Amino acid sequence: MESGSTQVARPLGQTLKKRPALFWVVLSALILVAAVVGAYTVAHVSKHSQARHDVQIIALALDGFALENRGYPQGTRAEICRLLRGESINGQNPRKLDYVEALPSEMNRAGEFLDPWGEPYRISADPNVRVYSCGPNRLDERGDGDDIANWK
Repeated sequence: MESGSTQVARPLGQTLKKRPALFWVVLSALILVAAVVGAYTVAHVSKHSQARHDVQIIALALDGFALENRGYPQGTRAEICRLLRGESINGQNPRKLDYVEALPSEMNRAGEFLDPWGEPYRISADPNVRVYSCGPNRLDERGDGDDIANWK
């Protein structure tokens, strides 16, 4: 062994390679981008899932209301939402049965149910039950486009 040189014993097959700083910067940036994209994707899928769930629940609530009251609720979208939440309006829902529970944060000031993007769900029961969310683009496409509907 030459003097001035030091050797470190390593197990066979292992070598110590130094990575340049740029490698670690790029790797860190890629991990950060992957985390951001993953979080966005989860939030996006979660909102779609919530909207799909909500339109089915509202459609089922309308059917339940019709069975109990011999007809679908009539009125504005806000009045229909209030009827489904257990209010009695113009003789409809005289027993004040609750068909849907909603937190104040899930409704607007008029009392309409809101989708995950903050838009009121579109509700109609004339002649068929149709419930849909305008979807992420927030444009009312009558159930087409990216709208999330109970009949799709």
